[in-house]
Amino acid sequence: MRVVECRSEAGLLELRRQWGELMELSLSDTIFLTWEWVSAWWEAYGIPGELNILLAFDEKDVLRGIAPLRRRTIRRYGRDYPTLSFIGDGSADSDYLDFVIRAGDEAVVLEAFSGYWQDQLRRGTLLTLNTIPDSSPNLPVLRELGNRSGMVWSETAEPCSVVRMAGDWQAYLKQLAPRFRTKVRSVLRNLESRSEASFSFCERADELDRLLPALFDLHQRRWAKASKPGVFRGEQKRLFYRLLSPLLLERGWLGFSSVEWNGQIISSQYGFRYRNRYLQLQEGYDPACEHLNPGAGLRAWSIQQLLKDGVTEYDFLGGTGRHKSDWGAVVTLSKNIVLGGAQPANILFCQGPAWMLKARQTVKHLVPARVLAARDADQERKRIAHFQAVETGMPDTDGAKQWVRNTMASCYCRSPLPSLLMPFRDRYQIQVSRKGALPKISFEERSGPSVRILYFHRVNDEGDPFFPSMPTALFEQEMRFISRRYKVVSLGDAVRRLAEGGPPEPVISITFDDGYQDNFLNAFPILQRYGLPATIFLTTGSIDSREPLWFERLALAFKKTSLESIDLEIDIPRRLWMRTEAERLQANDELYTVLRGLADEQRQEWLSEILSRLGGQEGRERNDKMLTWEQTRHMQKHGVDFGGHTVNHPFVSRLRPEQGGWEISECKRRIEAELQVPVKHFAYPSGREQDVAEWNKKLVQQAGYEAAVSTKWGLNNPDTDRLEMRRGGPWEEHPALFAAKLDWYQWVNG
Repeated sequence: MRVVECRSEAGLLELRRQWGELMELSLSDTIFLTWEWVSAWWEAYGIPGELNILLAFDEKDVLRGIAPLRRRTIRRYGRDYPTLSFIGDGSADSDYLDFVIRAGDEAVVLEAFSGYWQDQLRRGTLLTLNTIPDSSPNLPVLRELGNRSGMVWSETAEPCSVVRMAGDWQAYLKQLAPRFRTKVRSVLRNLESRSEASFSFCERADELDRLLPALFDLHQRRWAKASKPGVFRGEQKRLFYRLLSPLLLERGWLGFSSVEWNGQIISSQYGFRYRNRYLQLQEGYDPACEHLNPGAGLRAWSIQQLLKDGVTEYDFLGGTGRHKSDWGAVVTLSKNIVLGGAQPANILFCQGPAWMLKARQTVKHLVPARVLAARDADQERKRIAHFQAVETGMPDTDGAKQWVRNTMASCYCRSPLPSLLMPFRDRYQIQVSRKGALPKISFEERSGPSVRILYFHRVNDEGDPFFPSMPTALFEQEMRFISRRYKVVSLGDAVRRLAEGGPPEPVISITFDDGYQDNFLNAFPILQRYGLPATIFLTTGSIDSREPLWFERLALAFKKTSLESIDLEIDIPRRLWMRTEAERLQANDELYTVLRGLADEQRQEWLSEILSRLGGQEGRERNDKMLTWEQTRHMQKHGVDFGGHTVNHPFVSRLRPEQGGWEISECKRRIEAELQVPVKHFAYPSGREQDVAEWNKKLVQQAGYEAAVSTKWGLNNPDTDRLEMRRGGPWEEHPALFAAKLDWYQWVNG
């Protein structure tokens, strides 16, 4: 046998025909060894220089075997190990990896490969061959190689779950336990009986543009509910699925099913139909629909269709569990092989996992169970805190990390640095370039004006999570810092600076949304104490009626309801749980997001329906929480400006133009009538990307406003759209951390 190396991507592409022909003659014929899989995997995950495919040719130059390998370095026990591993290993996508060898040639081909890599093994390289099927004809040959003198060998088992099906759907159901069989029938019947629900397999390449993003999103949301990251967070994984799917669809191997509710995908199942097997790789469902069991319903429907197509095995791939065994899965095994020279380091690599397992088991017997339980609970708490920090972009709430962060910020604030650096911060800015391998940091002199707009809502000490607010003491600490370290100007002055090209010194403006009475009772005295101007954007309808804003009525209903759950079909079937305070807060947030996407008439109709069902039609507890016109007149005389925030706080992008025009102009007219001064500024309710449309800005301009603010993050400069100015702030519960972050954002214009 003649062995040839393929080390280039171009060489891999040229192997397509020969690879496919050899697969037809090999007993190691799995989807994960096809050229389509290997080439897509390499394009997504491959690192230049690591490709090391070996090809075995006979004396007639006929390809008899392929070793689909790559070189990689594994860090373990404080040292780096050079290895040869299967292409596909390490990304949690591939199972049943193996050598592709013509049936009957396993021994002679592997002997040829062994001779080729012998010198590398003697120099310390390890063969790490994971997930070889237990039935592989190559395993006995590999074992024989491992038993040779001077070699070290390790073989561990990895369980897989396979459902062996025969006959039709009814015959398959008889394989299931009676109770689970009843559940499967009921779930599928319930979904199929609803005209809103439809099932399908992907059949055209153009469908992938819609189906793949839905899979990624549903999978991530499903795992986020358990405070776990899911596999599709990284772009590399998504790229692999985008590359792989059209290749497999072209060959008729893709088995990508979904169930939709009124055109919205609520569950996806991604797998492959290869030979007479279906291999299920990933799935996802909308947690809001969990009460309908859309994942189970989709699997049941998919198995029905697969049985009609002659599929006899449904393979869950690696791992076991009740969620697999309930469907009739039995355990099969894959083997993880390590083979190399018998150097001490290699012996440690092979035997180390078993030794560590034994050590952990020994410790478990010696340490009291309550101590281990407390340690596990603490680790789980830290894991969830870290996950939530990553997902929300908020600081990690782990106590030790937060303490370190706060302490460092406090040291900075109490040092002379803020005062010493302030003149340089006002004159220079930091530019960070990431074009090269390492970021390049430079200082540039400020050439034009910039404005950072902070915004707040409630300022009080009620501590009610349903109506979140900034504690009064924290607000005062932040205002004290701002007054000492920054030039604070009114929003009107800020807009003029940008329009007229004012001094390059960065300035800050302070704003409040909605017009809560605690702005007068708590925030206003603090602003006066430090001589700070501010702008309050008023929702005039609630000021006039003395009733709470619509989303406060919703929050109050969730807070007070006696129900434990509510089922809604606004967009998809949703069950919102309300058994604990945390669930009520989550339900309120989720429903607010759903209502945000509706046309305004629908939002109002659903709000009325929901309040009625929750028992929250009356919101008297939140009455008189808004400013009075007398209070606004008093503040207006003492340095506070007022702007428009609509009459009823709708999402203006969801209004009809005539509704939007009235909401935007009427609040302006009402404020001007009470205060007898022009109202020049407007704030879009909620103010995020989806809440501001181009036609909204035209209405704002037509109503006579000079500028409008959103809640999009960022700094404002002369190029910023005056009808969509940015607002935000470093929202921190520790005043020193607020101060340090605000300084940093000013330096880098973040």
